[in-house]
Amino acid sequence: GRTSSEAMAEELGTSLIGAEVVGETGPVVLRPAGGPVNFVLLQEYVVSHGSALLKAASAYGAVVFRGGFDIRSGEEWHAVLSQLGVAPMEYVGGAAVRKLIVGRDAPSESLQIVTTNESPPSEPIPFHHELAQTPNPPDHICFYCQANSTSEGGATPIARGDLLMRYLTETHPDFALKLEAGVRYVKVAPAVDDPSSALGRSWRSMFGCSEKDEAELVMKQQGYEWEWLDNDDCRITSPVLEATRVCSNGSKAFFNQIVAAFTGWIDSRNDPSKAVVFASDGELMPAEALRDVCRWLEAHKFQFRWEPGDFMILDNTVACHSREPFAKDGARVVYAAISRGVRRSPLKLPAVTLRSGDRMPMVGLGCWKLGNSADAVYEAIKAGYRLIDSACDYGNEIETGKGIRRAIDEGLCKREDLFVVSKLWNTFHAHVDEAIRKTLDDLGLDYLDLYLIHFPIAQKYVPIATRYPPEWIYDPAHPRMEFDDSVTYQDTWTAMESVCERGLARNVGVCNVGTSHLRQMLAYARIKPAVLQVEMHPYLTQAKLLRFARENSIQTMAFSNLASASYVELGMAAESDSLLKHPLITAIASDLSKTPAQILLRWGVQRGTVVIPKSSKPHRLKENILLFDFALSADQMSQIDNLNQNRRFNDPGHFCELAFNTFCPIYE
Repeated sequence: GRTSSEAMAEELGTSLIGAEVVGETGPVVLRPAGGPVNFVLLQEYVVSHGSALLKAASAYGAVVFRGGFDIRSGEEWHAVLSQLGVAPMEYVGGAAVRKLIVGRDAPSESLQIVTTNESPPSEPIPFHHELAQTPNPPDHICFYCQANSTSEGGATPIARGDLLMRYLTETHPDFALKLEAGVRYVKVAPAVDDPSSALGRSWRSMFGCSEKDEAELVMKQQGYEWEWLDNDDCRITSPVLEATRVCSNGSKAFFNQIVAAFTGWIDSRNDPSKAVVFASDGELMPAEALRDVCRWLEAHKFQFRWEPGDFMILDNTVACHSREPFAKDGARVVYAAISRGVRRSPLKLPAVTLRSGDRMPMVGLGCWKLGNSADAVYEAIKAGYRLIDSACDYGNEIETGKGIRRAIDEGLCKREDLFVVSKLWNTFHAHVDEAIRKTLDDLGLDYLDLYLIHFPIAQKYVPIATRYPPEWIYDPAHPRMEFDDSVTYQDTWTAMESVCERGLARNVGVCNVGTSHLRQMLAYARIKPAVLQVEMHPYLTQAKLLRFARENSIQTMAFSNLASASYVELGMAAESDSLLKHPLITAIASDLSKTPAQILLRWGVQRGTVVIPKSSKPHRLKENILLFDFALSADQMSQIDNLNQNRRFNDPGHFCELAFNTFCPIYE
């Protein structure tokens, strides 16, 4: 019969991902089985294997994804982890200095992605269970490598606390028995973060406060004792904390920060020999037993060199981890996320994660040229859509809002379940606040999930009372565009940042710009653009732009997903331009028993972009969202990529001169 390791590997393995258990004790290692596996395919894998992954981490300490997974940013990793269904928790009580990378300062529904311990590269970080010195440690801690160009070192070794406890019970029974009563940790925290120390996190950062009386209140609530020292340092003694625990697999585990304290809690403020005491009698830990613990961990650790895209799901109740020193000759960027408890993701479909930690579904309803939009939006929500892409210029936001309100009133969804997008029109570049408030009023909403600058074109202001939507022409009596050269794009972006900070929009982004424009924005923006919306389809793949966006944590929304379909009636494309009738697309559709539209939309999603097809027909709405019960092969993706002609259908440099008597290039 099969061994338990073989059964676990078989349960986790698929045609895309191979699995193996290392030795008899783990961890489980997963690798791409063939072609590239990006964050979209990984989300689909995690949705179908989430319970098995957590079970594997419990049985073997950790699940390690390594060897070429295509994850380019903390945001993409967040999107994958969010499908695992682990519940977020705030990083409170830790000694290490950390920076928030993805998420908000006060998490609720979204995980936080933070930097790992930023202590000097020359210093090792000893084995420990994450936040074991606090009353409520996480159940899981996950790590992700975004970059590693160092020449040596920097691994994150792991070892199993349940197997270590079994060893201690056999070899140091008195010590093991005394651990059962718990321990207390003693450390001195500085008043301000000290990045030069592995335990340099300040008491202000540790307890999320700025004043001593606030810190005392939090410490009292959490059972700490404290003593204020010179320079506003604080000696903090933890409540009695468990040093062993029954872990998720039912075994008893050595679970604590004792080794880290004994070997690593040393800086100008702390003496590691006095960092931990037995709760039963206040005595210090026996040094020989602790040295034997260190020897066992060194002999039984598992480690590997981090490569970009690698990540790890570690069961913190079972396994402990550490960090090796590393050379300073390159960049090592490893992020972490902690969680406590399990909850199912509210989004059943793959999503992209924005810098804020907000998640945007990868399929939405586009409202441009959408007829009977109130009914169409309602039917879309009824069919499972949760992303609505609107704009001032579409001229149907009142109707769109009616569809949203009807769906909410009938209990199909809550407002917080929806991701509503709108866009700043060209004539409001110097009047952003007025524009977004008009949009919110028309939609009947208190906030937008995403507000985008529609075009990098600043036109002269047209008051709302004069004409709304203002469209492209300044004065109908003289049908041409009029530009406003007094407002720069940076001015407009500063105003966009303001509406974000005031909660009128949770996220802000841009449309119809390229890499040079984005690079400039990243240099001056206080709030970086979360999303780029551009035309993308197999005739205009914009592969370099997509790569730039991915590598700079900008999520990409693709419009005109079916290429020419919306432009024929406007005289901007011919029937012969249709991708829906292209022999390659129809052949793949036939092979997979899907429609050509589904093939085009799946291609868009599978390459990592959000797609926003439009339809007012209920059967088309359902068809357009059924994209996640099949996948395109690497071969099929490549064949569709090769249809690229750099053919742009939505180009102001072309249609503005024909329709509005104004030469207005933006892409050249």
